Amino acid sequence: MKTAFHVVYTVLALNFLIPAALYAIDPAGSMASFLALDAALGGGPYAHAEDSVVWRVLAVANVFTLGFGCVLLQVDLRRFFAALWLLLFLKASASLGFLVAFAFEGHPFQLAAFALDAVTVAAMWFFATRARAAMGQGDAAPSRGRGAPGMAAGGGD
Repeated sequence: MKTAFHVVYTVLALNFLIPAALYAIDPAGSMASFLALDAALGGGPYAHAEDSVVWRVLAVANVFTLGFGCVLLQVDLRRFFAALWLLLFLKASASLGFLVAFAFEGHPFQLAAFALDAVTVAAMWFFATRARAAMGQGDAAPSRGRGAPGMAAGGGD
């Protein structure tokens, strides 16, 4: 299971880091890819402008954070396991956001993004928790022992 974890998390990390870099460099190209997918799925005109630098910076930072978190978990799953909950929250929030957007706007790419993000959340949880259990760390509950560098034991609560 540890090998499967590393394979899946390598794919996830690359799936986050490469698109984040491409979006930072060429946001119009990234949006064109979404719109091409939308058109292929039968979607109509997209009424929103996607040229805000503020939201682009935030989006790039969030997706780089997802990639960095995946790398951290691969480096030391036991030590950084608590980071999984932040990754799950960030990706699940995006997934639900796409579902809400689809409910209001009906663009097929929004539903596709919801589904892909939901599968990603499930894969992140499944492979990390199974790999941790295979290492003898039990279920998905964060360790109460040693925290991240600079944190007191017990996670600082």
